[in-house]
Amino acid sequence: MGKESILEKIKRRIVVLDGAMGSMLIDQGLPAGTPPEYWNVSNPEKVQKVHKDYFDAGSDAVLTNTFGGSRLKLAAHKHGSSVEKYNRKAVELAKEICPDDCYVAGDIGPSGAFLPPVGTITIEEFEENYLEQTKILAEADVDFFFIETMVDIKEAEAAVKAAKKVSNKPVFASITYQKTKRGYFTIMGNSVEQCVEILQKAGADVIGANCTIGSDEMIDLIPQLKKVSKVPICAKPNAGRPQLIDGKTVYPTTPNDFAQDILQMVEKQVNVIGGCCGSNPAYIRKIAQLVMR
Repeated sequence: MGKESILEKIKRRIVVLDGAMGSMLIDQGLPAGTPPEYWNVSNPEKVQKVHKDYFDAGSDAVLTNTFGGSRLKLAAHKHGSSVEKYNRKAVELAKEICPDDCYVAGDIGPSGAFLPPVGTITIEEFEENYLEQTKILAEADVDFFFIETMVDIKEAEAAVKAAKKVSNKPVFASITYQKTKRGYFTIMGNSVEQCVEILQKAGADVIGANCTIGSDEMIDLIPQLKKVSKVPICAKPNAGRPQLIDGKTVYPTTPNDFAQDILQMVEKQVNVIGGCCGSNPAYIRKIAQLVMR
C-alpha cells in the first residue's frame, strides 16, 4: 500500500500547507537580489530547516524552494544554467525530512515575463518555460505541483497545461487577486469566474488564491471561488498587508488573528489552507491546532 494521494486526503479532511519560504530565508540572511533557489545548493541546511519547522508545526505538505526556479526567472538573475540543479536539489531537501504521511509539492511561481502589450513573451515561450521546470520536478518525484501567485490567467493556464503534459500528478493552481470595489480581480483584470473556468478546463485538480491580500480580505473570496469551482478550493493569504517600518517589511496580522480568519474560511468550505508572505511556522501551528480539533 502506497501513500494515499493528496486529493484523497482532501476528501477526508482539511489539508494544511506551509507558510512563507522567501521571507524566512531573508530573515536568515539571504542577500537582496539573490535567488532563494541558489540556497538549495549553497545553504541547503537552512532551506531544509524551514521545511522541517513547517512539518513540525503541523503542515501536511511543504512547497519546494523553487518558486522562482523556472529558466525565465533564474536567467533574469544570471542563474539560468542552474535550473535542473536547483530544482532537483530542492525536491531532495524536502523529501529527505518529509514524514511518511506527508507530502512534497513542486512549487512553481510566475516567470516575471509578460505577454504583449505589457511585455514581449509569447504563450509558446511560457509553455516551454514551464515544461522544463515541471518535467524536472516530476522526475525528482514531487507528490503534486503547486502553481502559485499567478497574476495573468494565460500564464497560469500555460503552467497547468505543462504540468499535465509531463505527468499525472495532481496540479494545484493558485491565482493572486486584489480586492476592489467591484469584487476580486487579478491585476490583469481577470475575474474569479474567468480564472476558475480557464484553470478547470486546463486540468487543475485544486484551484485557489494566495498572496497580495491578507487573511481578513480573503474570507469573502472563498464563497465566490466555491460557487464556480467543481474542484476543491485552496487559500494561502498573506499575514496582512505589508507595512514598511524602520526600513523593514512588517506583516501586521498576528498568528492568532490569522488562524481565526482561516477558521472563517473553513466555515465557508475551503479545503486546503496555509500561509503566504509574512507567515511562518507559528502561524501554521496555530492553524493546525484550530482546524485539527
